[in-house]
Amino acid sequence: MKKLKIGTLISLVGALVLLTGVSASADEFTNVGSLYDKAVSENIIDPGLYSKNQWEKDESTKMRPSYEVFKKEVSEETSYAEWLKLNNYGVMSDTKQPILQEKTKEEQNPNPYLRSEQDNINRFCRDTKAGDILVIYGNTQHGISSMLGHAAILSADGFVLEMPGGGRDNNRQWNKRDWISSHIKEWTAVYRVSNNNLARQVAHYADTHFYSTTGGYTKNIHLDYGIDFRIKRINPNYCSKLVWQAYYYGSGSLPVIRETGDAAIIPPANLFSSFTSSYTPKYIGKY
Repeated sequence: MKKLKIGTLISLVGALVLLTGVSASADEFTNVGSLYDKAVSENIIDPGLYSKNQWEKDESTKMRPSYEVFKKEVSEETSYAEWLKLNNYGVMSDTKQPILQEKTKEEQNPNPYLRSEQDNINRFCRDTKAGDILVIYGNTQHGISSMLGHAAILSADGFVLEMPGGGRDNNRQWNKRDWISSHIKEWTAVYRVSNNNLARQVAHYADTHFYSTTGGYTKNIHLDYGIDFRIKRINPNYCSKLVWQAYYYGSGSLPVIRETGDAAIIPPANLFSSFTSSYTPKYIGKY
């Protein structure tokens, strides 16, 4: 399989961060606000979209607890600064939108002059198609996760494939109307590669390699949930890794994904930085 080589076991600038075993210090949470300033100075965070005040609230109530889970379940050697960089400081690498952004009550239950939840569900079902990548903002449905956000892929025009988290035999495929109905209280961002044939090829690969070898409704592939540094290993898997592998393995000889070597973790916030410039998925909208 031909892929674009840029070296092995290296970091992708502003994207794939390969953690290097720096021990977390006892005072690593001191002056965390300076990390926000650093991200702003490096044009990672747009303060117009994510104020320092809001970031500091999210950092203490959402990011820090997620980091503690990461240390417990994935890597004790990872510092908080490294973990924040890995998760792109809590913003999407392309749009700079906060990945912890939640829908307000007004957005969840709009007034008659705005789109209703059912309208939003219908619009999602009408607009999305095979190969689309979904990124869900806010907290996961399974409590505090070791990374920020959640990702999934449409394995066909009418189905969403994902690793929701939580344990063994974790891969599942939902009718997309049922899926978006279960996530309508959260923001779901949709991304799409411009090459429709590639999108359908990858969707078929995802369906037949991560759910059913026959491409049918009956699941005969069973993947456990787990986050580790073995980015090219199929089992265990996690949400954004499954999407990454679908495009890495399912794209054939096309240079769709940047080469990372064999050791990397790719959270949802940095997923799109792992694509080469010619094939980077475009942001379609939020639902």
